[in-house]
Parts: sequence; C-alpha cells; structure tokens
Amino acid sequence: LIATALMPTTLMFTKITKNLCLSVFLILFIAACETVPVKQETTVWDDPLWQKHYKLLKTFEQYQIKGRIGITHPDDSFSSNFLWQQQEPNHFTFRMYGAFGQTYMILKVQPHLSTLDTGDDEHYEGVDARQLLYGVSGWDIPVTLMQDWIKGLPTGINKSNLLINADGTLQQIKYLDYVVDYIRYDDAELPRTGTDESDDKTISLKMPDKIRIVQNNGAQGKNKIVLSIRSWEIAPSGD
Repeated sequence: LIATALMPTTLMFTKITKNLCLSVFLILFIAACETVPVKQETTVWDDPLWQKHYKLLKTFEQYQIKGRIGITHPDDSFSSNFLWQQQEPNHFTFRMYGAFGQTYMILKVQPHLSTLDTGDDEHYEGVDARQLLYGVSGWDIPVTLMQDWIKGLPTGINKSNLLINADGTLQQIKYLDYVVDYIRYDDAELPRTGTDESDDKTISLKMPDKIRIVQNNGAQGKNKIVLSIRSWEIAPSGD
C-alpha cells in the first residue's frame, strides 16, 4: 500500500523534473543562438555599401563610448566598465572603473606625453601609451591602434588583410600578430552640421557593438580583449 501510494508522486516528480530540464535546455539553447550571430557573406573593397560606410567613418574624429572591457592573458584576467573619449588623433582618455564608479585607472594620451593615474592616487608618465599601461598594470592593450579599430576603421591595413561584410561593415582585421573580429553592430547617429531646418539632422550608420581583439604571442600564449559597447556619442560631422 505504501509503495502504491508513493508511485503517482514519484511519477509526477519525474515528469516535472524532465519538463524543467527541457525548459532549461531550451533557454540555454536560445541564449546561445542570440549571443553567437551568424557571420555574413563577405564582399570586396570597392563595394558601394562599404565605400559609403568607410567614407562616413572618416568624417569624424571625436567620439565617446561606454561599455565593458574584458582582458584575458595566459596567467591573468580582468574585467571592468570603461569610458573612451576621443578628442582627435592620438589625443584621448581611457578610463576603467568599477560598478559603483570606483576608478581603477585613467590613461590620458597626447601626441608627445601619456599619463596614467590609478585608483590608489599613483601618477605615472611616459611617451608610449601602450608601454606605460603595460608597465603599470601588466595589461598589454594596443590603445593607439584601437583609436580606429573601435570605429571599425582599418587605417593603414592592407586590403588583403580585411574581411568586409555584405552589409558594408567591417568583419575582420589582421594586423601583425593581431586578429580583430567585429562580432556585432548596432545603429548609431552621426550628427550633421550646417543643415537647414528642412534637412535631416543626423546620418544613420552602424557602429561596432562588440569587438574581440586577439594577439598571438607564440609560445607565451594569446592575449584577448573583448569590448562590449553600450553607447556611442559622435561629434557633429561636417558632411
């Protein structure tokens, strides 16, 4: 009698467990599909869509982005919020900070001087921004190259080392020992200047939303940087 009384409960529990496992599996499967976008077909440098996008990217130099940065070295990993403010070529501020606004470091770069201030009120100076950042933090981040890479602009890159998406955005850059993959894009607005009241005040364009930068250091392993960008603010264009 005891066994007979327990049997329906056991069967019900087993059924609920199977349904729960199936639901969890479906949720994980859907999430995986959403976070791994399908790569587009590639196109050529002279594609009109890419040429239009490329020329728009070259019309502005000032921008600000906010997001998350993840840094992975063979023996270390770190993640934080970040703010990047670009004033002009080789003149920018790169801040990394915690969830409650606590500053980890602020790197300020100008053509002939870079400064780095830490959350512990330590101050450092140097000419090479990348070497300064590496010497203080141990993070090898190609900040000077990233000024254009963040925009999806392949300045100084040979055409044969690029992959261009069919929608006219950049898919991949190969430069020296770096591979830069543009995982995802989002819509952004480029303000116009000198427009009449009847004209559109902005130009729509796609800007990187997620970027992965991998540096192959041979026997030392790989360094990886992942930028997840939450917002773009672009200064007015003269277009």
